[in-house]
Amino acid sequence: MSHNKVKLGDLVSLYFSETHQNIKLGMVTALKKDNFIVKWIWYDKIFFMGDEHELFNELNQQYLLTDTSYHSDDIGKCLQIKSCGF
Repeated sequence: MSHNKVKLGDLVSLYFSETHQNIKLGMVTALKKDNFIVKWIWYDKIFFMGDEHELFNELNQQYLLTDTSYHSDDIGKCLQIKSCGF
């Protein structure tokens, strides 16, 4: 996924490369010159062991649902656009 194709408001997913399972879902909230910001809004609780113990759920909420910056040159095949922005 190249930075030029990413638009503000796009819904994107992060998937685990071996199984192509969506493990996080987020929205592009900002576009910069060389990067863009994704606000993660959902994560796979089974993959991140959220159902194993209350502590995992608390840590996942705190650390997985954050804003993440992606450099336009560093985008790999594990990040996909799921819908187009307006």
